Amino acid sequence: MKKTTSLSAIIIALIFTTGGFAIAQAAPNLTGYFVAVDGQSTGPHDTAALMDMINRGQLTRYTLVWREGMSAWVPAGTVEELTPLLLAVPPPLPVAAPAVPPPIPGQAEQAATERERTWFNSFSPAVEDNRVFINAGIGLGPRGGYARGIPPISASVAFKVSETLPITVGATGVFTTWRWSGFGGDITYTNIGVGARLMYHFDLHYFNLPRNFDYYIGLNLGYVFQTVSGNWTGAGQPVSNSFFFWSGIVGVRFFFTDSLGIYAEAGASNLQWLSVGLTMKF
Repeated sequence: MKKTTSLSAIIIALIFTTGGFAIAQAAPNLTGYFVAVDGQSTGPHDTAALMDMINRGQLTRYTLVWREGMSAWVPAGTVEELTPLLLAVPPPLPVAAPAVPPPIPGQAEQAATERERTWFNSFSPAVEDNRVFINAGIGLGPRGGYARGIPPISASVAFKVSETLPITVGATGVFTTWRWSGFGGDITYTNIGVGARLMYHFDLHYFNLPRNFDYYIGLNLGYVFQTVSGNWTGAGQPVSNSFFFWSGIVGVRFFFTDSLGIYAEAGASNLQWLSVGLTMKF
């Protein structure tokens, strides 16, 4: 009896000195356990040897063990009499996460705008986050008679149709009048042009150009409705006709606020050579 009591005291002392916590009863006196370590069978082990293996990380609840009377190797955590030993070992200390410096000021914003893009799949930074674009301005045309009438007044609206291709589609309109002297009197031309437009936008940030510029090329397709009236000799009622027009577009927009800027584009229609005015984006 004295010898058994001394052995129990030694086992309890081992549990406390290896960082375990007190359990309600003394650890059982275990013998005859074999433990699989690195694919090899070791043992037989008693309680003290099993505790030592636990402390060295060789025996966990997932380690395979066997003793006489078992039909197969089983995880140690499924053996009831091993549970007190496994619970007596504290969990591993948490591993401190490596120190990571905070982002450089402005770095996140720059990374967002500098995301990978190519010339054919991204809008210019000035307009990539917007969906609607409006131009409204006044133009110059091929007729000297504009000096005696209303210069071309033009407006257009365009919509982004893809998040990956830098293309916008929309509509455009132009109104102008001019007076022409000749044929025995004055002739007044009134023109209203309406049509569709298709534009391709360029991302030229690779050339270190200002990021608040939008560069584009495109095409206008539509009709001009024309009324001709005057007091020339033999003139009767005003004459109306219409004709198809198409024209290339080359343009640039400069935004001096988040949504407002100015634009200039050539070839807006065959009623004008150049159009300049205000532009907005939404």
